[in-house]
Order: sequence, then structure tokens, then C-alpha cells
Amino acid sequence: MKRVVVLMVAITLGLTTAVSAKKLPAVAAKLPADFKQEISKHIDYPDFAKNKMLEGEVWMKVTLDKNSTVRIVDLSATNPDLGNYVKQKLSDLSIKNTSFQSGNIYYMKVKFDLLSDF
Repeated sequence: MKRVVVLMVAITLGLTTAVSAKKLPAVAAKLPADFKQEISKHIDYPDFAKNKMLEGEVWMKVTLDKNSTVRIVDLSATNPDLGNYVKQKLSDLSIKNTSFQSGNIYYMKVKFDLLSDF
């Protein structure tokens, strides 16, 4: 019985956060693998989120300017703290030697999931 209650609470919370998050369009430019790898190096599961057992997703439109600096064009998150964390980690991040083309806009999702972190 306890499992059913916990599962129902988890589903309700999941639906609530999914509804409150503004999703970006489903059609996305293919994000080059080397760019995704580079971004992954700079975004860890934040300690504040682990301590509070926060999970969520951050969707964003990103581009690379002419100086090879990552720029977030638009960002939406199921949890504002996780969204702000991603913004802070990517602000003024410079990426060289990538197939990511300057000026193109790409869609990217970062998922913070406690179970996949172990």
C-alpha cells in the first residue's frame, strides 16, 4: 500500500512539474556529439540539488557566437534552481574545435535524475 501511495505522489509531482515547464518545440537541429560532450564536462549534478533530492529537466536553445562562446537563446526548466544552475555554468563558456556552427541555433535538454547518478 505504501508503494502505491509513493508512486501516486511521484506521478502527481511529475505531472505538475511537466505542466508548469514550458517545453521547446519538438523539432530540433541535430546537436553535434562533440559539442554535447563539451557541455557535459561543465554540468555536474549540483550538490544543492542532491541534498534536496531535486530532479528535473532543463530545455534550451543554444548557439555559438563568432567568438566561440556559448549563448543561451531560450531556456525553460521544471525547476528554476536547476535552470539557473545551467545558465550559470554555461555563461561565457568558450568552446573551440567543434563541429557546432556559429550562428546556428540548436535545441538541447539536460536531465537531472538522481537514479542515473548512482
